Amino acid sequence: MSRLLSVMYYAAKGAYFVVTQCLVIPVFITLHLLLLPIKVARPSLFWTIDAFLFEAAQGVVTSWLYVEGVTLKESGDILKLKAISNDEALLLCNHQSTSDIPIAMLSLYTKGEAAGHVMWIMDHVFRLTHFGWISQCHGDYFLKKPGGTKTERNNNLLKFKKHLRRTYLKTRKKWIFLFPEGGFLSTLKSSSQRYARKHGFPVLENVCLPRLGAASAVLDELAPKEGSSKIQDLSGKIKWIVDMTIAYPGGEAPNGVALVFSMGRCPPIHIHYRVFEVETVPRDEESFRDWMYNRYAEKDNMLKRFYKSGCFGDNLTEIVESDMTGAFLSLLFFAPWALCFSAYVYYPLLSILGVQWISFLVLLYIIYAFFNFVSYFWPTKQPENKCS
Repeated sequence: MSRLLSVMYYAAKGAYFVVTQCLVIPVFITLHLLLLPIKVARPSLFWTIDAFLFEAAQGVVTSWLYVEGVTLKESGDILKLKAISNDEALLLCNHQSTSDIPIAMLSLYTKGEAAGHVMWIMDHVFRLTHFGWISQCHGDYFLKKPGGTKTERNNNLLKFKKHLRRTYLKTRKKWIFLFPEGGFLSTLKSSSQRYARKHGFPVLENVCLPRLGAASAVLDELAPKEGSSKIQDLSGKIKWIVDMTIAYPGGEAPNGVALVFSMGRCPPIHIHYRVFEVETVPRDEESFRDWMYNRYAEKDNMLKRFYKSGCFGDNLTEIVESDMTGAFLSLLFFAPWALCFSAYVYYPLLSILGVQWISFLVLLYIIYAFFNFVSYFWPTKQPENKCS
């Protein structure tokens, strides 16, 4: 009987997992297309609507975790973080698995305006996913895989800076979310440790040495140094750096699917925050590198302590209040739009193009996406953890 109940549960949760994505993604993209005239005529209004839609989409993601009983405990500079939720900030987070993204969303969803006004910086391979389609509409950015020649890395960063100049202020973003390690701990740990031993940097066990290019580019463009000509025209200057550390009990980070289907077996996940004023962060290349490496060495020690004791050692630890009502209202927002668009947009379009052509295009996308994901995650020699 228990086995049957488990099968029924997984079937029901799987259906909910798939159906919610089929509701949210087409509606989000279709609304963006239909609102293009407003984007041209009233960009501030358009990006206000976009922030609402993106926060609602995050609400649906968090609903997957709420029904599993996934909870968060936060420690560190929690009160300061709440106080700056409407300020411009750069969030730096450690990266262990695909679970980090829904966990970060679960945390951001309770942080007010920041939930909808966040710019995600992620690996270019995720451009191919359905979340990537939403992100492209939202103005997020996809960095290419670290490695290559110095010229290629510099060109990638120049494109990133150009995106920040054209998009961050225009789209009224507040927070920028970045994984500085450039990939999962499990895949980059050995190359990070080799690089650290070779150059005399801290050899870390629970995090990797951060790559500095993207974080440095954000500060160069959105928190220019005093005396820079950029600072006069920059009303949305980055004011804070938030160091965010996600810790999974036992040190085992499940993948995103396992977390979504954990059946209430996942113990509370801990997040520790440290907030720094940008003005206190050294900006020359070597000093900034040392500052970042020191933060990650501290992060490594905190995680080491957490895995031994089960906590970060701070006196202030709060359970993040869930917003189930908001999460499921988000789903109710997308459902009628999906029904309306299905009747008046998607079905007529399918009738014109024909199911066979649609199936062929979907098959081509699946092959293309599968090839890119396999080539990306196929075991290869990892590049050294270069600063740039």
